[in-house]
Amino acid sequence: MSGARFRLSATILIFAWMLVAHSGAASARWPGFRGLNGSGIANSDKPPIEFSLTTNFLWKTSIPAGHSSPCIWDEHIFLTCADNGQLETLCIRRSDGRILWRKQAPAEEIEKVHEFSSPAAATVASDGDRVYVCFGSYGLLAYDMEGDEVWKLPLQKPANNFGTASSPILSAELVIMLCDSNDGSSRLLAVNRGKGTVTWTKERPLFSANWSTPIVWRQKGVDEIIVAGSGRLVAYGANDGAERWWVGGFPRVAICAPVIGDNLLFAVVAGQGGGAEDRFDLPDWPTVIAKYDQNKDAKLSPGELPAEFALHFRVEVSKETPGNYFPMSTVIKWFDADKDGLCNEPEWRAALAFVTENKTTLIAIRPGASGDATATHVVWKTQRGLPEIPSPIFYQGRLFTVRDGGLVSCFEPKDGRIFYQERLGTLGQYSASLVAANGHLYAASVSGTVTVFKAGDALEVRARNQLNERIVATPAIADDKLYIRTAKHLYAFGK
Repeated sequence: MSGARFRLSATILIFAWMLVAHSGAASARWPGFRGLNGSGIANSDKPPIEFSLTTNFLWKTSIPAGHSSPCIWDEHIFLTCADNGQLETLCIRRSDGRILWRKQAPAEEIEKVHEFSSPAAATVASDGDRVYVCFGSYGLLAYDMEGDEVWKLPLQKPANNFGTASSPILSAELVIMLCDSNDGSSRLLAVNRGKGTVTWTKERPLFSANWSTPIVWRQKGVDEIIVAGSGRLVAYGANDGAERWWVGGFPRVAICAPVIGDNLLFAVVAGQGGGAEDRFDLPDWPTVIAKYDQNKDAKLSPGELPAEFALHFRVEVSKETPGNYFPMSTVIKWFDADKDGLCNEPEWRAALAFVTENKTTLIAIRPGASGDATATHVVWKTQRGLPEIPSPIFYQGRLFTVRDGGLVSCFEPKDGRIFYQERLGTLGQYSASLVAANGHLYAASVSGTVTVFKAGDALEVRARNQLNERIVATPAIADDKLYIRTAKHLYAFGK
């Protein structure tokens, strides 16, 4: 071969390699909370099963605190952060972890959040042209991929006890944002992607504070926005916000995002106080008044109740976990209807009913509903072994959940039959949702262990990877790599 022909062939080979490499980079997409439409699945990727700072380690970058999960578009990773009273959006280069730009949100006052949560909890959404960001302390912001502001839309701060966590999602040319609140102003908002103007608003007066992220479910050519909320799940038309159908029978605390699979919709809504197996038995009124009413006035005062008489909500999580352990002297204040500082019989019965009936619930729903579909389209329902925060995942023909204590449940989607409910071997609290790729699921505990197990009808743990940093955010998968946000870093693992 002549030198000229060799150089030409080499040039063609290099150009072809560049095209392949560029094509691979362009396929790196995890465009919002839990990836594509909240599924949690990266079907074509093969992320590592075992990883650490010495195994399959690519890079780590120091980042400020926050609970938002990585959003990935090509060579960009987007996160939100809360740093010294300032709220920021970060863009990180996917190849090496370098911070490309950071933009501060114009929030005048940071919303109050629970000590477990963060004012930077909502995950960013992106369509490759713009980045859509929500802070409860300000509202919605849109940047281009270089970090220049495109538009901003201030919103009323929601009234809730934990802070904003629902993430924006995209449908057609709209940014959809759930803005539920405890002050009667709950609503679903649709904003034009390019202009930042409100296209439609749907008031939700029946609903209190909500931390769940909606998903899109296409039915007979129509996109529906599925919103799990307090007491019921509702489907709205994506183009106009019209209520199309709803299903009741859920408890009050909507945190988990719904998921679709096998032509069914699955939703988990948490009861305050954990799952059915966490039930604590409060004594009836005659028993409690006989035992603790020291001054015999037929009422209970906080001073009459011992410190050890308490509600330990999630028995598999330590009492020191924020929001997990409440002395009854505090609890009776929640149900003090007449505000006299004491607990009478009707108020105790209200507390007893709340604790007894408010159980975490998973419901499977078939398509084709209209109006109230509670009696017609619920396929099955269960209240055992369910999570409070991590969203369910439908993967390879099975429905999986993980809850505190590392308890994994595997369900038959069509009828709710349980294939197994077993522990991963890593105890403690779980906040991150399951993600899946290449026949495996990834479960990250708050304590910092990522357990990898096979998808199947029996539990098979493949690895327990200890990062020794707190993990609250859901991991992301793209380009055969795993991206994990911890309390202080963003990690990239892969080959």
